[in-house]
Amino acid sequence: MKSMTGFGRGKCVSDGTTYNVEISTVNRRHAELVFNLPRELASLEPMLRNLVAPAVTRGRATLNAAVASGKKARPLLDADLLGRLHAELKTLQKKLGLPGAVSWPDLITLYAASARESGAAAEPDSRALAQAAAEALRSLDATRRKEGAHLAAELRRLLAIFAVHIAAIRKLAPQVATKHRAALEARLAAIDPVFAADDERFARELALYADRADITEELSRLESHLAQFRQSLSSKEAQGRTLDFLAQEMFRECNTIGSKANSAEVAREVIAAKTELERIREQVQNAE
Repeated sequence: MKSMTGFGRGKCVSDGTTYNVEISTVNRRHAELVFNLPRELASLEPMLRNLVAPAVTRGRATLNAAVASGKKARPLLDADLLGRLHAELKTLQKKLGLPGAVSWPDLITLYAASARESGAAAEPDSRALAQAAAEALRSLDATRRKEGAHLAAELRRLLAIFAVHIAAIRKLAPQVATKHRAALEARLAAIDPVFAADDERFARELALYADRADITEELSRLESHLAQFRQSLSSKEAQGRTLDFLAQEMFRECNTIGSKANSAEVAREVIAAKTELERIREQVQNAE
């Protein structure tokens, strides 16, 4: 099991340039990817998305990337280039017989155009960025697995407590009809002491009550859901949605049992079971 919460960091150095990637994940019902990239790395977002998407099947993942060059910054103006441009302009002016002198604005305009052609920014190293992202993903996976192990242990603990309450309800279930019969006999005897306990109407009323109060099916489904929940905790695949669904179904079965049983003892166990289920459902929201 993996938790949806985690953090990972990766770094790769290529030709004096350092690529840093950080990935953090938080809870979300569905998968959501967010990329915060500097302008020079914006074109590589599709590549990063293809790397991250398979690793995040549920939750919000935010990737932050940064690039830093270790090379010494060049001067803003290249004096040698300016000198060559000025000399070439003067030579061309003399050759063509053009009047006037070479102006500074003209020289700067030509310099800017030449600098764009010869000094355009280098393309980012996509391979180095991918290596940094892969390292961040490995680190992220390790933290999510570690957190997921704690989460699975806590879910097993809560599930064991929940199972104790369900076992208690199953033990109490056969007594519900018996206690109802005794209570009904006592009320009828108070009204009519000569009331016959084997009266046909009395037997029919007991049969109807026993049918309405029967929680055998609900208990069987609950125990089936419990078994599936335990199996899912040991699965190597992402089971967050499955666990969430099973928890909801178990909560629904508990509500049905509480409404059908009409027993104070069963009601107490149902309330205790639902309390544990609420804790289970809260924890499940963290599972991928």
